[in-house]
Amino acid sequence: MTESTDSASSNWETAVAATQFDPLLKELPEQYELLMKVREGGMGAIYRAKNRYTGASFAIKILLPKYAADEDMRQRFITEAKAASALKHHGICQVRDFGITKSKMPYLVMDWLDGMTLHERVGTNGPLNAREAIPIFIQIASAMGHAHKQKVIHRDLKPEHVVLCQNEAGEHNDVRIVDFGIAKLIHDEGAPAPKEGLTMDGMVIGTPLYMSPQQIKGLKLDGSSDVYSMGCLMYFTMSGIPPFEGETYIDVMYKHVNNPPPDFPSLIKVSDDLKNIIFRAMEKEPQDRFGTMEDLITELKKLTKGVSVERKTLSHDRAKNKQKWITVAYFIGGFVVMYLISTLLQTLMEPQSNKAETTKNAAQQGSK
Repeated sequence: MTESTDSASSNWETAVAATQFDPLLKELPEQYELLMKVREGGMGAIYRAKNRYTGASFAIKILLPKYAADEDMRQRFITEAKAASALKHHGICQVRDFGITKSKMPYLVMDWLDGMTLHERVGTNGPLNAREAIPIFIQIASAMGHAHKQKVIHRDLKPEHVVLCQNEAGEHNDVRIVDFGIAKLIHDEGAPAPKEGLTMDGMVIGTPLYMSPQQIKGLKLDGSSDVYSMGCLMYFTMSGIPPFEGETYIDVMYKHVNNPPPDFPSLIKVSDDLKNIIFRAMEKEPQDRFGTMEDLITELKKLTKGVSVERKTLSHDRAKNKQKWITVAYFIGGFVVMYLISTLLQTLMEPQSNKAETTKNAAQQGSK
């Protein structure tokens, strides 16, 4: 949704080619004029369009025909539309329309965003410094906090799904979160949603680089899963690399479940307070993370005011301290046991020693 139009003629040629390739696009409401195909993903495609009557620009997302014929996939798409439509926040890309064509092809009409993704920004300019990053983090957390209050969890929060639009000062720092494609309405049990973790055909639901341990293990999710993904996103923004990488998805997912987050590369300067916030968001157990996005925002705002954050001992540090105490306890216990054994042996040997001495003395007396 960040590409721009080259020319009216080329857009028209692209749109014509698209409708010839996929005749179902002709079934979209007549007020939407397709301009260009932006991208195509695993299950859907996004087009830039405009309203023929108002001239307003939109992004239209459709489910690819091979998936549109599948009832479960259509229901997932409908769930996305339902989830995204419930969210009315400045930091979330707004859904303006939704429908299903005569041939049962679902489509979603969203605001068109001119900007770059957070992933593109970091990839182009390198890691952000704290002054640039913290206001962006606060905006993302605010938008996600709104979603959670509406009982919606994103489940695929990552830098590619954060678009930075131009603000009044001309800077690309105005956050819009996009693509609630695998979002879940927490309390809507009747809404068919994708399974947690992996689907039965092995397809990963969510992005492993930013996926919470609970999502990987297929456990029931709540907003704390997005908090973990937010921690991974913050780590990437400050370092330029995801916290966990591997040769395969399985490698990455294993590390999310079992390994503590690695420290930042030595050349990257991140304050201890910000590190503490990021690593707390990335705790393995939900109860060790921030309880809500609002709690995360509170700590981030302290940094903007130069106030130190609460230093909560992280779980892997607690585990190290516990191991140290266990080692000390084993050493002390071993010393005590050895002392007791030594004392016992000495006690047992004393009567024998006394008896031998008595026998020796008696023998000496007899010889006299």
